[in-house]
Amino acid sequence: MRKVYLLGSAVGAIAAVAVASPAMAQDMATQTEAEREAELSETEDVPGGLNTIIVTAQRRAESLQDAAIPIDALSSEKLTRAGIESANDLGRISPSLGVNPGGGPLTSLFIRGVGALTVNPLQDSGVAQNYDGVYLGRASSAAGQNFYDMERVEVLKGPQGTLYGRNATGGVLNYIPMKPQVGEFSGYLQAEYGNFDKIGVQGAVNVPLTDGMAVRLAASHQSRDGYNDDGTSDLEATSVRAQMLMEPTDRLSLRFGFDYTSVGGKGSTGSLLGFFSNTPGQQTEFTPTGIDIDSGACSAASNAFRVQTFQGPSFALLPPISCDDLFQDLSYGGLQTELTYELDAGTITIIPAWREYSQDYTFVGPGFAPAPTQESGEQFSIEARFASDFDGPVNGVFGLYYFEEEVDFAANFYQVAVAPIQNWTNGGDSWAAFAQVTFDVTDQFRINVGGRYTEDNKFVRGDDFAFLTICPLEVPPFPGAPFTIPDFAGCAAQNYPAVLPPTTDPQVYIDSLIAGGFIPPGSTINDGFYPLINGSAGFIVDGGAGQGLTSEDSWKEPTYRVGVEYDLTPDSLLYATYERGYRAGGVELAAVGAGGGLSFDPEFIDAFTIGSKNRFLGDTLQVNIEGFYWEYKGQQITYFSTIDDAPNFGTANGDSTIKGVDLDVLWAATPTTTLGVKFQYLDAKLDQLTLVSDPGTGRFGCENVGVVSGLQTFECAGTELLYSPEIALDLALEQVFVLGDFDLTFFADASYRSEQQTDLSFTPQTVSDEYITANFQLTLEPADAVWSISAFVNNAFDERYLVNTNVGSSGAFYGEHNPPRTYGVRAKINF
Repeated sequence: MRKVYLLGSAVGAIAAVAVASPAMAQDMATQTEAEREAELSETEDVPGGLNTIIVTAQRRAESLQDAAIPIDALSSEKLTRAGIESANDLGRISPSLGVNPGGGPLTSLFIRGVGALTVNPLQDSGVAQNYDGVYLGRASSAAGQNFYDMERVEVLKGPQGTLYGRNATGGVLNYIPMKPQVGEFSGYLQAEYGNFDKIGVQGAVNVPLTDGMAVRLAASHQSRDGYNDDGTSDLEATSVRAQMLMEPTDRLSLRFGFDYTSVGGKGSTGSLLGFFSNTPGQQTEFTPTGIDIDSGACSAASNAFRVQTFQGPSFALLPPISCDDLFQDLSYGGLQTELTYELDAGTITIIPAWREYSQDYTFVGPGFAPAPTQESGEQFSIEARFASDFDGPVNGVFGLYYFEEEVDFAANFYQVAVAPIQNWTNGGDSWAAFAQVTFDVTDQFRINVGGRYTEDNKFVRGDDFAFLTICPLEVPPFPGAPFTIPDFAGCAAQNYPAVLPPTTDPQVYIDSLIAGGFIPPGSTINDGFYPLINGSAGFIVDGGAGQGLTSEDSWKEPTYRVGVEYDLTPDSLLYATYERGYRAGGVELAAVGAGGGLSFDPEFIDAFTIGSKNRFLGDTLQVNIEGFYWEYKGQQITYFSTIDDAPNFGTANGDSTIKGVDLDVLWAATPTTTLGVKFQYLDAKLDQLTLVSDPGTGRFGCENVGVVSGLQTFECAGTELLYSPEIALDLALEQVFVLGDFDLTFFADASYRSEQQTDLSFTPQTVSDEYITANFQLTLEPADAVWSISAFVNNAFDERYLVNTNVGSSGAFYGEHNPPRTYGVRAKINF
């Protein structure tokens, strides 16, 4: 009933304003105001009108309505009024997009259920992200892309194997900043204040230097207290961007760009929501804690449960978590050049780019314990394209692409008595050649064909440790018993064995145990058993794969597309496409399962789409519809491993079928009233997936088929893909009230998502329930829009739902929820 009330309230508010506003505007109007409305209706910049949005998703500039691909495009204005500040927020306004905001920078993106929980850099994302035309090799690098001074964001739905290549099986997100404008002095300054002491300041200035040269400087700073009671889930981010545009001739342009972002604070965490049983065969039995969802990992309520929890097999009590141990120190930056040269036959574009990042953070990991992580990397890429502009019926885009990266990674998904440490360097290179050609068969009918050939090479070298403390304290055997009985209670009482320190350096373990008198001086790291601690209290096992591990592999794959386009009328487009997508395989430090290799296979998508894009009623009604069917083969599934001598996170390959319908309607009901509806029906299920664990340790909600080849085996066919709600619905209203020389604009949107799975344990507890959210904004600005003042409220009804969940080996289950109700004011000056 609450869902119905919330939806009714949101829709009612939108409908009430939509119905009342024309009459209100008419009552207040004078002849000047009526002329103002007429002026708005005749320009492309009508607030809320059906403006022409230019996109470059297909490597050429074209109208959004002329692009024969499924795509959402969000302008800078729409991003601001919807409260979209980073990729983490995009899921609110694109029904196809799901967002998993992991700890630290570990945000993962999904489009129609296709994506990856990219918890380490050994696996590539299933949704490609591009900043200003440059591919971001690590999904975590996108955490530095705050949305300030943006021209637009493009969401391409479905595989983009031809123009974007590998790792775009789910789709592509393009983040496109504003560019310098020659001969124009302009800019803006915006300030915002909200609850949770939210402070946001951003601005940009465009300065002409000569007739053919200009620079654009932009900066942003955001800070906010934590949403959780313990101060976690806070915000501290600063970004700067500088660009220079040179146009020495009418044909040649050079644009140089630099950007840098730093992110601090404690980072996001969830709350301790319950415990799963550790009894073999009963691991999915769940006991809730009753802790408030905004309590946080370090709260007194969470720690009260922790200190009463045993950590097997050490049977030591878990120590409390201190928020002093949680932090994030993240930085991202890059340099790039875009050279464009206009020929009579077309345009040459060359984009060389270099980027680097550094991430030092400790977040609450899978064991509901501090998980220290250090990751740094750099990448270099260069793309060269030729977009033809021939007089004949054949035109296309032809290009070459090269990419290389190297990443240093150290992590310990620390669980007090279990400490899996992996330190490694990984990287590789990739090159590709591609072409996409359009044949104009008639003035109305076109055939589009494209292909890409890619070669990927990857390597990893490093060390894999898995320290485990075990308690063998004994009590006297009962008469006739052939063995002694471990005195687990005695271990807990004596707080044995020693609590392992959270660190990514294995030698720190050895030094701390020597200093505590638990192991003899001179002990070194090895791959076996350590002596009994003090002869009685316990021992330490290194169950990792060892030191000096190396692995490398390579893949060569073609991807391709075929499409047809037909203009039913100048304002109605019908299209159908087939596209092949490919995500590169990967390498691991150890194998998942007995006898496995040190690499995992690529994944592929075959996507079939039929769609139509239309404008009716004198360009005031837009109706776009798409039907899609995807066959997903070799889907890379990364999950938390409970297998001895295996990586922290193993990767399995499964198969899925994804199908559905997407509808997008936009209606300019009056010159000052615009209504929008976005709807998606999605059926995304696994056809085949096998997950494995050591016997008695698996905690999956899939069918348990018993022990196969020494491993507990679970078959997950029929389960839904992560972040793939069956129903997604977005409603929007923009209403402009003309008040003399001022415009008062009311914006409202409401979103509904049906339930969706958030974790690969596939348990009922990790399902996010259906939800409805609503956002409102009121903006006052003069007719010339030189300034504006806005008041806003996001998540107005304070609807809360799970966005990220995790289950550790101790059975501790924690979940992170969406932000609570936020509100504030925003002022902007344009010049």
